[in-house]
Amino acid sequence: MHVVTDAVPTDGIAGRTVQNHKEHYVVPGWIVLRVLLVLVLMALSYRTAAVDINHADASALQQGLTMVGPSRAAAIVEHRRQHGPFRRAEDLARVKGIGKAIVERNRQRITLGRMKRSNEPVPGPVPVRPVPRR
Repeated sequence: MHVVTDAVPTDGIAGRTVQNHKEHYVVPGWIVLRVLLVLVLMALSYRTAAVDINHADASALQQGLTMVGPSRAAAIVEHRRQHGPFRRAEDLARVKGIGKAIVERNRQRITLGRMKRSNEPVPGPVPVRPVPRR
């Protein structure tokens, strides 16, 4: 004789007769939109502004470039003062304490700004030569 005392299975899950039952949760749309908005804002904040290594001061170099602290930023400014502007981003590796790895890590952030070309006129007053009269 078999006696059924309860309709609840012995595994403790009431109303589920399928052994591999998985519950599905539906996430409300407003939560999905908020998460997407936060991810987009994080991505935009991660992308930093470009740093002009030929004109930026030490604090701007330190804030704009990764792995560049106060001593490396001061070394960049000093190298630029002694040797003139950088012509390529790779020239930054000539600075003591800055290696190729740091240059490659910051390549997307580095700009060279506008450099003067030798054929461009120098700003300032134009010299006037007296013209002899006859």
